[in-house]
Amino acid sequence: MMNAKSLLRWAGALVAVAAVTVFGLDARGTTKPLPGSTGEQRADLVEIGVMAKFGDLELPKVTFPHDRHSEAVAKVAAPGKECATCHKNDDKGKMSLKFMRLEDTTAADLKNIYHANCIGCHTEQAKAGRKTGPQDGECRSCHTPKPVASSWKQIGLDKSLHYRHVAAKAIAPVNDPQKNCGACHHVYDEAAKKLAWVKNKEDSCRACHGDARVEKKPSLREAAHTQCITCHRGVAAAPAKADSGPVSCAGCHDPAMQAKFKVVRDVPRLERGQPDAAMVLPETGKDAPKGMKGTMKPVAFNHKVHEAASNTCRACHHVKIDNCTTCHTLEGVKDGSFVQIEKAMHQPDSMKSCVGCHNQKVQTPSCAGCHGFMKTGARPQSAAACAVCHADPVGPSGPLDAKAVADGALLKAPKEQRAEVAAATLAVRRTTKGTLPADDIPEFVTIGVLSDKYEPSKLPHRKIINTLMAAIGDDKLAATFHTDKATVCAGCHHNSPVSKTPPKCASCHGKPFDPAKGDRPGLKAAYHQQCMGCHNRMKLEKPADTACAECHKERAK
Repeated sequence: MMNAKSLLRWAGALVAVAAVTVFGLDARGTTKPLPGSTGEQRADLVEIGVMAKFGDLELPKVTFPHDRHSEAVAKVAAPGKECATCHKNDDKGKMSLKFMRLEDTTAADLKNIYHANCIGCHTEQAKAGRKTGPQDGECRSCHTPKPVASSWKQIGLDKSLHYRHVAAKAIAPVNDPQKNCGACHHVYDEAAKKLAWVKNKEDSCRACHGDARVEKKPSLREAAHTQCITCHRGVAAAPAKADSGPVSCAGCHDPAMQAKFKVVRDVPRLERGQPDAAMVLPETGKDAPKGMKGTMKPVAFNHKVHEAASNTCRACHHVKIDNCTTCHTLEGVKDGSFVQIEKAMHQPDSMKSCVGCHNQKVQTPSCAGCHGFMKTGARPQSAAACAVCHADPVGPSGPLDAKAVADGALLKAPKEQRAEVAAATLAVRRTTKGTLPADDIPEFVTIGVLSDKYEPSKLPHRKIINTLMAAIGDDKLAATFHTDKATVCAGCHHNSPVSKTPPKCASCHGKPFDPAKGDRPGLKAAYHQQCMGCHNRMKLEKPADTACAECHKERAK
């Protein structure tokens, strides 16, 4: 019968996270299975490449299936001692995530640690006539340049998962944030020389634990795996047998497993002293960089509404739970990776920016009919468009002095006063409550200027407008930016002033295509591109874009 010592050694290279290049390999189009695997994608693949720190590798990195080995160890190890089989504790009792060592010494030592434990165990199992892993001389079985593809997916605490931890009986008491919140959120108290919880300082883990070691702090991977897995294992082993989180790689990082996580729909607002409304107010006074004084109007930000619309605080506060302008200044600073405030707020292709997130929202079918045709970020916005957000601030008693704001008076005001100004400014922000009166919207528009093979097309104009407005509904984002009752008309009547009597399409699009105006399609192409494109983006089944006679009947011969 297999002895415990041999099987535990077979657990082999439960490699440290610090020795891991990535937890989840790029597929690279390969399907070669690992020894003994089925060839299916796995979420537990660890790439062992620590030797690269000492120079060029002689052989490719090793792909290691962590969960397979963990399961084997769990069958024979004493309860609570499974991880200790391959991971040592330091002099403070903290487990190292490195395999069978506390530090990386030399290349020769590392090579011996892995080979002696992994190959040595495989060899013993083979001698005993048992199925096992690669042995001495089978280098390419482990060091393969074409590893099996990975299904690994990043995980984080969204609002639902965070609330489940806050409300968990295992992390008690819930009404004592010092112990409840402090179980995960802590800062280093220099005076007491220990970790401690500080109210309203619950930053994301990344704020202190970057991917690389900073000031001898554990990396983000090290901190997450030691903190989370240790807690989950402790809860599972407790006499109360409370529900616990996963302890395997796949349990957290497999997409199918993530899809099975329990979701709390109505999550109470997480109170940490945040205002309902805030001012995005970079330094524009006398201390502003040269040439930037007073060049930007502040933005009143509805924090409470955005909280409800986001699934995680990290959507905006991706590192520190702090003011945006702390990390993103006019010129950029190191703490913000030198991303300037203008880029942080206006980058059109980033979900971490205001404009980028809004662009993503308008790709839903109800909005995409109009917005999918717009060239987002391709040209400067008009002053009116910018003024939707960058507006003159208003105080509880009326408009603030513009010069005082430009000189930095509002920036220096107490945060409670700035919150009052933000709330008052939001209260006077224009929003649309509908569209033009029905009498101002033609019920039908006949398009016959190009009718030849087909009869003129009778466009149900008013029905289309009403359908678009119904799709928008009470959407607050749409209400903020559709500030003119004719704004929705611009979805079709683009590049012309917003008006209840916009010019006809033929005003800009000639009947035949004009090569001298290469940025404009001809009239026929413009009609079909606009109408059919809108139907496709809104996922309308009828009329189909190939059913010509559904829009204009064929002429009788």
